[in-house]
This record gives sequence, C-alpha cells and structure tokens, in this order.
Amino acid sequence: MGSNFGKYDIPPTLHRLIDLQNVLADNEQFYLGLNFYLSLEDFRYFNTPCDVVVFGNIGMDGIHYGFLTDYSSVTDLEVAPIVCVSPMDLDRPTRIVAKNLCEFLRVNLTDGELFYNHFESEEKYLDAKNQWITEAANSPYQPSENEKLVRERVANFLMENIKMPIINNPYHYVQHVEKDRQRNVAIQTQDRLGVTTPLPQGEKHVLFPITKDIDPDLILLQEYLCSSPVASRLALFRDIQLSYTFQDNQELYKIVADAMVSMELIDEATRLSEII
Repeated sequence: MGSNFGKYDIPPTLHRLIDLQNVLADNEQFYLGLNFYLSLEDFRYFNTPCDVVVFGNIGMDGIHYGFLTDYSSVTDLEVAPIVCVSPMDLDRPTRIVAKNLCEFLRVNLTDGELFYNHFESEEKYLDAKNQWITEAANSPYQPSENEKLVRERVANFLMENIKMPIINNPYHYVQHVEKDRQRNVAIQTQDRLGVTTPLPQGEKHVLFPITKDIDPDLILLQEYLCSSPVASRLALFRDIQLSYTFQDNQELYKIVADAMVSMELIDEATRLSEII
C-alpha cells in the first residue's frame, strides 16, 4: 500500500471495510455485497490523478474509486472527497461522487450506478433504474439464497459498524456534491476537477496552453513551473495528465516529476512513477 497511500494512514472507515473482507474471507463475496473490490495498491491508469489514493475498483472498464487529497492538502482521508475514475472517458475521467467514504457507502448500497453513469435528469435515472430492475427480474439468472444472505450480511455489517448518514435522494446528493466542488474550485482544469488551492492576493492565473494534439514547448513549460503561482502549477499538472501519457514522453514526465518534488509533492511524484 506504500506508494498509493503515501504519508496517509488508512482511515477508520476503510479499516472497517478491510475487517469486513477478512470476515467474509473472500473478495468475491465482498464484491457481491458492495459491487466493488478493495484495491489498496497497484491500481492506477495513466489518467488516474496523482493526488488520488485508490481504494476500490468495480471490475469493469478499469473504473475505480479513490480519495482525492487535493495535492496533499487533505489532512485525513476519513474526510477526503471520493472520486470515481473512468479511464476510458478520455475527456472527463474523474468525477467527485461523495463528500467522504461514509456517504459514498450509503449511496453505494442502493444507487452505485450514479457514480459511473451519466444521466441528463433524475427522471432519466429513475427510468433506467426501473428498466434494470425489470431486466433483472426477467433474467434467467437469479441470485441464489446464499448470494442473498451474503448481501444481507454485508448490509448489516455496514449498518452496525459504520455511521452512514441517511441520504433521502441519492441522485440529488451526487448532483449537489458536484456543484459544491465547483464552488470551491480556485482554478478550473480541462477535466473539470479543478484545484482548490487559492491564488495569493494580487496574483493572477495565466493559462499554459495544453492540447492533446501538440506536444508542449518543454523550455516554456519549465519556465512556467518555476515562476507561476502554486495553484497555477497544480492546475497545469491536471491538464498535462489528462492530455498526455508519460510512457510516450519521458522528458515531459521528468520535468513534471521534478517540479512536484521541488514543491514537496513527494507522494504525487512517486505515484506518477508507478504508471510510466
């Protein structure tokens, strides 16, 4: 778990999930109850933000969940926002889906599809959910009694061991989390995740142009990373990771990693090294 968690301790709620998996003694039963696998190390894609600590994956299309540390500004993962990373969505792979792990688990019990699907409205979501229920009822495959017992056992464990708040409308909750994030963003980024580090008084953000079709001027990039405000540099890191794979440009990777180290973002630089 070293490079994934870096300086962070495993938060209490995640400890309870690890306990649950140990009680079940089977990661497939864990998945059956929670619809994701625990992934505490070595699960990253090229566009997994380097300030995300991964804790789970759904076993499909590389989709995974993690704690967003906002470049190590979060002091405790227990209160860190939760993101869903869909690496096949090249334009917007990362979305905020919950305020913290406890709230994530509450929504996940009944409406986890909201994390990795996009719906134009609540009505569209409810229509899709009703369709899934109908399809499941008419499917030749029906859950066995043992599978039903596992799901019930997992739900009971969560209720008894984790203080999950009541969330009456999961769709509105996820929408609210997204809007709340945008209100706290100091500089917007191409993936719309943004950065929350404020600009110093009197400083202005000057955008460094990043496009997927043209490699950046590395000399200008180095100058920018030496002279621009911290918030601007963090925003640029997001844009670069969205647009380029470091496997294809080792020189670009070294410039970015060295800049992170100079800013004491050691965990972030280390995580980048895991995916090149």
